[in-house]
Amino acid sequence: MENTLKMTDVFMFQLPKRIIFGNGAIQQIGTEIKNLAVRKVIIITDSGIVKAGLLEGAISSLKREGIQFEVFDKVIPEPPINVVEECTLIVKKEKFEGVVGFGGGSSIDTAKAVSFMATNDGNIRGYLGVNNVKQAGIPKIFVPTTAGTGSELSHTFVLTDEQSNAKITSYSPYVFADLSIIDPVLTLNLPPKVTAESGIDALSHALESYVTVRSNPLSEMFSLKGIEYISKYLRQAYTKGTKLLEARYFMCLGVCMGTMAIRSSGVGAIHALCYPPGAKHHLSHGLAIALMMPHVMQYNLISNLAKYANVAEAMGEKIEGLSLYQAALRSVDAVNSLIRDVGIPQRLRDFGIKEEEFSQFAEEIPKHYSHHLANNPRDLSIEEIKQIYRNAY
Repeated sequence: MENTLKMTDVFMFQLPKRIIFGNGAIQQIGTEIKNLAVRKVIIITDSGIVKAGLLEGAISSLKREGIQFEVFDKVIPEPPINVVEECTLIVKKEKFEGVVGFGGGSSIDTAKAVSFMATNDGNIRGYLGVNNVKQAGIPKIFVPTTAGTGSELSHTFVLTDEQSNAKITSYSPYVFADLSIIDPVLTLNLPPKVTAESGIDALSHALESYVTVRSNPLSEMFSLKGIEYISKYLRQAYTKGTKLLEARYFMCLGVCMGTMAIRSSGVGAIHALCYPPGAKHHLSHGLAIALMMPHVMQYNLISNLAKYANVAEAMGEKIEGLSLYQAALRSVDAVNSLIRDVGIPQRLRDFGIKEEEFSQFAEEIPKHYSHHLANNPRDLSIEEIKQIYRNAY
């Protein structure tokens, strides 16, 4: 693997205060919450998590330690602001001292927003953007049941604004978890479709963080290891995930690697381009990522052939004897093959998206996602964005 590490003057890492990773780690949640001096928590989740019995281990641990709790199970995918507002009213009225975000990215993102709205005044729309959350909320504990979004390790949340039907985002160090508990056992019963889409989302974090303009020696180390683990184990998790704990373990570890990397180096145009069609057509984030990822990679390829060759090698491609361009191109082939193997459709037209929408999508991106474009390894014009959508059509 060619060394592409560069001299970097300054780079930054921020992560949650405490991370516990491993099979059966959920059994420690009661003790850990007690150590935070929290006596009453609200568990923010969705009804599917409750019906699947995934809360049982956590509830047993909370009861053992005498922690009072209540379950709020009204989270839905792409969580709207009104769910945050409803839960916040309960937290304030019942004087909960901490929140447990338990589930996928939607539950954890909802918990993040509820946590700081419990101690901050005003409308949540006033806290969107970068560093507009000025003080910590009540303590936050995040427990993922999917291997994909990495929200449990991030300082970001994404909600849906019902007024504009747009994805809205907030970034702040005050959004980081006080405690993240990552237990691969909780992901064993993920349906294949969720496994596939969340896994591709995780791969995009590891891959984009490796090629962004803010990548650095430390982030690149995490990125490549994340690419390696996810590429090796996603197919197994998809095809036999209920039996292969090893695959689930390394998928969760791969998610951690990629999410740690983007804490320092960020993401790029794959994420920027996936948001408009995803929001308008109510696609899951992982699905929208999968639709755009190979096409943005193809566009970005010439920006750093050596890095994309390294991506191909990390994904298990044989690149010995190939030209640098051919080796780099193998990374796109490898991603296309993985997306296809885990059963994700690969064309925008498969979801009712029309060519005449591309101009609107392209115009939205510089307005709302310019930070992702600035971080991308290759500049994009409006026309180039529209062409990428055409290629994905």
